Amino acid sequence: MKDAINTDQPLSDGWRCATCGESHAGLPLSFAADFPDMYANMKREERDARAVIGSDQCIIDQQWFFIRGCLEIPILGSDEVFLWALWASVREEVFDEISDCWQMAGREEIRGPYKGRLNNSLAVYPETLDLKLAIVMQPVGTRPLFKIEEADHPLAIEQQSGITCARARELAALILHRR
Repeated sequence: MKDAINTDQPLSDGWRCATCGESHAGLPLSFAADFPDMYANMKREERDARAVIGSDQCIIDQQWFFIRGCLEIPILGSDEVFLWALWASVREEVFDEISDCWQMAGREEIRGPYKGRLNNSLAVYPETLDLKLAIVMQPVGTRPLFKIEEADHPLAIEQQSGITCARARELAALILHRR
């Protein structure tokens, strides 16, 4: 997709969407999956009967455990990041250990990283569901960081190498128009 504005333009300036052709003020750089895909794909009555969910944790059938975290993609030439708030499936032991240290000062120094698998399918990339990732604890009040471990996946490449401002605009346009 061709960017419709000067790629040297700061991200905070308005931009013209290459998808809809409309001008927008400011560029959204943060997108979130409200739920793990496994939960999102359940019928409401199944959710109520089988799952417990909060803002950062989800348990389904007392056998599937999910943690919410952030996946950051650096934007080249900028101090900004393109941010995905996503869910990872983890083993019960990992879930319990993360839960136990959730309010522990200094947790980022003494806990993790943990192993998990991405539990959100991001339509703007080749299939992301079940990608292996590392869960890196952050200071109290900050969600863990997710680092994709499958180095050849386009999402991992962008996370490792960064993206241009033009790519950030392209991703924002694609996401905003898929809702």
